[in-house]
Amino acid sequence: MTDRTSEFLKLCQSSQGPTADPSKARRQKPLTAMQQQVHFNAAASDVSKEVNKVSQRLQQLTLLVRQTNMFNDPTSQINELTQLVKQDITLIHTKLDDLECFQRSQRAGYSSNQAAKHSDAIVTQMKSTLMTTTKGFKDILQVRQENLQHQHDRTSQYGRGTPSLLGAPLAFNAPLPRPQGVDGEGGGSEHVPLISAAQSQQLAIPELGYADSRAEAVSNIQSHIVELGELFQRLSVMISAQGESVRIIDENVDDAVTNVDQGTRQLEIFRDSLSNSALMMKVGAVLLIFIVLFLFFLA
Repeated sequence: MTDRTSEFLKLCQSSQGPTADPSKARRQKPLTAMQQQVHFNAAASDVSKEVNKVSQRLQQLTLLVRQTNMFNDPTSQINELTQLVKQDITLIHTKLDDLECFQRSQRAGYSSNQAAKHSDAIVTQMKSTLMTTTKGFKDILQVRQENLQHQHDRTSQYGRGTPSLLGAPLAFNAPLPRPQGVDGEGGGSEHVPLISAAQSQQLAIPELGYADSRAEAVSNIQSHIVELGELFQRLSVMISAQGESVRIIDENVDDAVTNVDQGTRQLEIFRDSLSNSALMMKVGAVLLIFIVLFLFFLA
């Protein structure tokens, strides 16, 4: 006897057809209004935390930049914080774009216009906060650029002749013994070098490296400022579009309120007319009864 169990199972699976993944089915199921609101609130809370974190880092960067001078310049810390703040701002901008796309895709599922208006107001507020943070970051980068330029100008002003001077060894005239008098041989002084030419060149190399690092820092700050300017412009456009959406929603809400008021007035008029009709019917009924009784007793 041959075991045909495996073949039977294969035939059963082929007859049933491919089974759908329940997780994919769940993902394709549209979200309810409550699920949309929960998802939106979670995403908004995440963005708010990121904004708070970048604000703290921006405060640290501002403190470091404003306390910087020629003798105390934590360049590595400033560059590290600058890069972190830039990455955070870019990440927040991306999350806000995703949040706005989700809001637009799920707008039809909101239970009321008030919920949609509330979500639009939250997104607009977070964009305004991000714009303020971006502007503060751009301002502090400009301050940093001005400080570096000021340091470079002072270095150039007080050390303009440094390389050429360092190229020639320092020397002094040392008086020597003069056994035959001032006019004799050996009189006068000897030109004794204090720093050799090799040592002066070694001193000049760090100075050139310092200038190169400052020039590179200024170039990086300028590129950051340009990128932040583009991001600031995109945020301005997004906030303008969001404000237009909020204005349209406000107009729709105003129209709805006007229609509700008109409907309420019409209902009040109808209620008054019904009460007047009922009063007229009562008066007519009383008159009819009076006429009937009058005719009955007279007859």
